[in-house]
Amino acid sequence: MTERRIFPRVEVSNPVLYFIDSHPGPNLGWTFDLSLGGARIESSNALITGERFWMQIAIPPKTIKCRGKAVYVLEPENVNMNAGIKFEELSAHDKLYLQRYLSHLNSEHGNRFRSPDPRD
Repeated sequence: MTERRIFPRVEVSNPVLYFIDSHPGPNLGWTFDLSLGGARIESSNALITGERFWMQIAIPPKTIKCRGKAVYVLEPENVNMNAGIKFEELSAHDKLYLQRYLSHLNSEHGNRFRSPDPRD
């Protein structure tokens, strides 16, 4: 399969808060992988494919904020759902911070980029 993503994803687990209309209050999740263009998150609160929402990803010592869109949602194998998220609104400052974080991970731990996703 051909990798369709513009930005390769790095396997990393960061806490995520996201805010959707269908579930009151903040929803807690974790990144499964992360890139400049999106993330795969895991959470006990479901998303709907195509749903847009606001999210915050903790990347100490900072938290980046962005608007995301659920590109796909996988049926839960246990109590948690997995969703592929595309970043739609990410400030230039947060994008630079994220880029430096991902670069640091790659240089510190070698090539942690994921292989192409079979769903792409």
